[in-house]
Amino acid sequence: FFFATGAMIKFLLLVNKQGQTRLARYYEDRTDLTAEERTSQEADIVRKCLMRGEQQCSFLEYKGSKIVYRRYASLFFIIGTDDEENELAILEFIHTLVETMDRYFESVCELDIMSQLDKAHFIVDEMIVNGCILETNKNLALAPLAGLDK
Repeated sequence: FFFATGAMIKFLLLVNKQGQTRLARYYEDRTDLTAEERTSQEADIVRKCLMRGEQQCSFLEYKGSKIVYRRYASLFFIIGTDDEENELAILEFIHTLVETMDRYFESVCELDIMSQLDKAHFIVDEMIVNGCILETNKNLALAPLAGLDK
């Protein structure tokens, strides 16, 4: 499927259960924020996601953004979007991203992200361009990496 809306992803975070960021990708130009303010906001968002119970939904509002997250094993995949984005579509995209990483890393885990951060970024960059989801086909997203690994 292909998402062709005016909505966009503002950021993607992969964090562990302790709240340590393992991968961060920002698509929104926020020159009004200092590095300390961005780090503080990131920590606040992560804290809010980690504190939520399993019975609570995977969506929350944060300072004019929608936060959609999903936990897979020891990793939380957190995506911030604008108000126009469909939360269920983002949840489905997170699942597709995890399946794509699983296929490449053979069951992705925190250690894979840490030890091969460049490849994790590459996969994300193949699927999201300038905050828009452009590729959801796992084979097409992984094809450039397969060429690099030869």
